[in-house]
Amino acid sequence: MAQNPSNNDILLESGTNELEVLIFGLGEQSYGVNVAKVREVILPVPVSASPGQPANVMGMFNLRGVVLPLVDLHSYFKIDPVDENSEDHRIIVTEFNGAQAAFKVERVERIHRLSWESMRSVPDETGSDHMSVTGITELNGKLVLMLDFESIFDHIAMQNTLHVSHVENELGVDRESMNVFIAEDSKFIRNIMQNVLTKSGYTQVSVFNNGLDCWEAIQAAAKGDRAKPDILVTDIEMPQMDGLHLTRKVRNTAGFEDMPVLLFSSLITDDTRHKGEACGANAQIAKPEIPRLVQIVDGWVQKRDQGDIAEAA
Repeated sequence: MAQNPSNNDILLESGTNELEVLIFGLGEQSYGVNVAKVREVILPVPVSASPGQPANVMGMFNLRGVVLPLVDLHSYFKIDPVDENSEDHRIIVTEFNGAQAAFKVERVERIHRLSWESMRSVPDETGSDHMSVTGITELNGKLVLMLDFESIFDHIAMQNTLHVSHVENELGVDRESMNVFIAEDSKFIRNIMQNVLTKSGYTQVSVFNNGLDCWEAIQAAAKGDRAKPDILVTDIEMPQMDGLHLTRKVRNTAGFEDMPVLLFSSLITDDTRHKGEACGANAQIAKPEIPRLVQIVDGWVQKRDQGDIAEAA
């Protein structure tokens, strides 16, 4: 029996700094995933293994005409289940980055509405480029770890679209002159973005692991305490302050009303673009189109250099 948590009754308005979280369990630990990425929750189904399939992938199955890979999160995190009866486990069917995937978990608990302010960032202390936990919160006296399903899936499948070294400067713009702010909670994605921009010639890049830190830096720039950014690239779902709320606050800040803002998120679809537009975003790209991100920034630089400030924003 399928459950569909992502119905219209729980979709949030733009810029409220809130999210709906589906809580699920592996072993003794509780985890969370943004409901916006969840299509449905189903009972276990038979899967077909294929030669050479990645580790931690149980196989493939057909769900209403769509063939999905099934990732075993117990295996991925090396966690022993409390309930050994796999028939009692659940499958979370997700959609992000324009594709669908499924993740096998031990149990699905419930949906909570949270403020991003209650979510704490994960310190960058592991020394690893790959971090699957992007935030920590507390619900009913227990810790809940927010999982970055995109990074998990990419770590398993190694999608080539995320592994680019640099982007050619086809427009011949002055990339070094631009001060770029990046707000992204995934260390894995954040490092890739910074590396690609830097190796492509954008040498002035400041990165922040949540929207609040980025907002505080923008406030400091508004006071003259640090260099003013020329462009903001932000994820949507982040601890402390999400990208929609950040964009709305930027738009209401004197001196930043026309600064180009690009939303770079796995949550962007044709059905959700109106949220970014309502908050004042100039462009929106669904992950993982990093080359397209650089090309859009190049276009804004070109328009700025041609004196067309309105068009650049």
